[in-house]
Amino acid sequence: MDKAAELTDLLGSASHATSAPPLGPAVWVKIVLAQGLLNTAAQHFWTDPDLQRRFPSFLVELYSMVSCSVPLMSAAYERALELAGQDPLAARTAEYLKVHIAEESHHDEWLLDDLVASGMDRATVLRRSPGASVARLVGAQYCWIRHAHPAAIFGYLAVIEGNPPLAEHLNEIQLKTGYPAEAFRCLHLHAADDIEHLSELRTTIRELPLGKDNAALISMSAFATMEGLIGLFAELMAKEPARE
Repeated sequence: MDKAAELTDLLGSASHATSAPPLGPAVWVKIVLAQGLLNTAAQHFWTDPDLQRRFPSFLVELYSMVSCSVPLMSAAYERALELAGQDPLAARTAEYLKVHIAEESHHDEWLLDDLVASGMDRATVLRRSPGASVARLVGAQYCWIRHAHPAAIFGYLAVIEGNPPLAEHLNEIQLKTGYPAEAFRCLHLHAADDIEHLSELRTTIRELPLGKDNAALISMSAFATMEGLIGLFAELMAKEPARE
């Protein structure tokens, strides 16, 4: 189902409800509607004439985020388990994350192999600390997981996995940049897997037992993640491209 049809379905269902609708579908609608700004920033990056020289920097930032994601989800999972006995939302969060952490494990190692295939030195990449933009983006999640509710992670995941790459798009980028197919293996994996993961995530968020506070928290998490990614794309565009 495309996004327009999805919004029509969600809004139509809400308008015909005889009682107050659950908040999960409304949270998902907000996230989908807000994705347009992020899509515009991403499109600006992917159509840049200097993409060939900017692409390695993109992969490095992506590696930083991916390498942070499983530890972040693990922290949310552990916090959710602490609360699960008396909190149905925390129990559902833990249930989802237990499966999703296994699905996302080792992707950082695969992406590191892709970076090496693009011509970067493995040891140099491993020595590099995550930049300030990634640290702010991920660090906000740790704050909300510990000091608000671990369900905040759903906002982060909805954005990070909300626009899975298309195989055709990746093929176009490969042709445009001239990098070998081996530099796109992890991205192609996500093109194949993330559509199913996104469907599972959408269903989970729509069915979460949310109160108003936690619905607002997940929305805030999603919007902050979008803002962080938009800022990251802007930094990549402002940076002087790597020279051969």
